[in-house]
Amino acid sequence: MPAPKVPSEPQKNADNSDSNAAPAEEYGEECGGSGGVPYCVFANHPARIARVTIWHRQYVDGILLETEQGALPTIGGTGRHRDIRSDTFALDSGEFITGIEVEYWNYIDRIKFHTNKNAYGPYGGNGARLKKFLQAPPGRMVAGFKGRHWELVDSIQLMVAPEPKAAAVNPK
Repeated sequence: MPAPKVPSEPQKNADNSDSNAAPAEEYGEECGGSGGVPYCVFANHPARIARVTIWHRQYVDGILLETEQGALPTIGGTGRHRDIRSDTFALDSGEFITGIEVEYWNYIDRIKFHTNKNAYGPYGGNGARLKKFLQAPPGRMVAGFKGRHWELVDSIQLMVAPEPKAAAVNPK
């Protein structure tokens, strides 16, 4: 039985209060292969991704997203090679992920993260056949990712939520 794409019940924030904002939703195309099993990992609004760890070598083996409240489930693996690289970057206060550049074929070969203030990467190898830039729409930020994984990240798609500023501003 397939899992729902987006939770249908209102999400609880880290402080267990109900959020009036919609939960994160998938956006754009899924890039990569069809192996592995499905994953859907995202920070519940108003939490934001504060730190990212990437395990990589020839491919992107795994990604760990963390919020101020703690780590989310790991996407992919943490490396099956002895010479696997692990890189971590932390986002400044007010900084959030706006998109990713991916190079892929059957797996995610290389990834680069873009924020509203900086870019981090690229991480991974260079054997990809296809390249895409996946960007959150205006007023939204990347809250996480969905796709397929096992020991490697097979595919990736954006999960987006309202930007912190956009969520705090009341429209006319």
